[in-house]
Amino acid sequence: MLRVGGTDQFEREYTQKLKALLVPHGQLLAYESDRAALDFGLHLYDRVTHTESVLSQVRVWFQAKGIRASTLSQGEIAASGSLAVSDLRIDHLLYWFAHPEPVYLVLYAEAIDAFLVEDIRVLVEQRGGLPWLKAIEQTQQTTTLHLSVTATLDSALQRMPRHRTLRLDGPDFRGRPLGHRFDPLRSELRPLRSGDFVALVLRLLETHEFRQTREIDLTSRLERPIGELLAMVGRLYLTYEWVSPLFTEFGYSPGTDFRIEARPNFAHGDVLVVVHSQPADRPVRTEGLAELLSGLRQEGVSQALVFFNAPEGDGALMGGWRSALEPVADLPQGLGSLAFNVLTATSVYIEFLDRIEFSFANYR
Repeated sequence: MLRVGGTDQFEREYTQKLKALLVPHGQLLAYESDRAALDFGLHLYDRVTHTESVLSQVRVWFQAKGIRASTLSQGEIAASGSLAVSDLRIDHLLYWFAHPEPVYLVLYAEAIDAFLVEDIRVLVEQRGGLPWLKAIEQTQQTTTLHLSVTATLDSALQRMPRHRTLRLDGPDFRGRPLGHRFDPLRSELRPLRSGDFVALVLRLLETHEFRQTREIDLTSRLERPIGELLAMVGRLYLTYEWVSPLFTEFGYSPGTDFRIEARPNFAHGDVLVVVHSQPADRPVRTEGLAELLSGLRQEGVSQALVFFNAPEGDGALMGGWRSALEPVADLPQGLGSLAFNVLTATSVYIEFLDRIEFSFANYR
């Protein structure tokens, strides 16, 4: 009589249970032959409605293990902060750690009928990252990783849509992989919807660890309404850099393929941030504005970052903001210099890909 081993049956049961929990979140993926040291994958949905499911551009992979209740009881799990996954091959961990798409280690605990799930890269980095793996590879073939009892499947599913896969086979920019072919110095965004413009600027500031301390009512200090405005004071913990297209050479001089790049501008520390998301008029300096700037400078705010939702070629806006916020606003940013920041911050570019268009684009 043909028999199925208990271990095989247990593995089949928890694998099918895991797949059933994942099916509402995307399309399951599998290799025809088991040669990639991966059990299966999931192509995540971007959104799900009662009529259709729309696929995203995020794929993740899973390697699943199980532990029986006879090996680890509910009481033992409750008393422990983490569960061990042993006998993991180091060559597999090296492969998963370097995999271009996220690989999750999954442990099914039968005693509590639950899956613990964590990104392999996170687990390895907790132990010391690639140097740790390379070091133990010299003396052993397998190792053990620990999954926190708080690393639930639900929490992992909430994080998964934030994963991004980047193509590295295109041009880079100063050694940074861009994931696209646009020239960051010589392209310009089209005006965005007001809300999208604000969201884009705030996301760029977030990537530079901007921490807002308070919002400023700038509108009441102007002589007339000039459109939608957001102003705030905060601190940039990472240096913010931008390059103006006004001083960048777009064409070539006769007999040379060399082109001049504008000198970069920098901001770091305490700053005033102004986001002019729907320009209707240019700002004019007033006594109220001068008083505000004087107070900010006494607090140590010596620089302003100004973003306006129009091209740098709009001299009224560019000059208006420089004059209105003198001497703290040296070079406001329009949609040309903002393109530089978007196109060199690849994660931001991918996040806003469906909301940005170009007035003109040059390619590398």
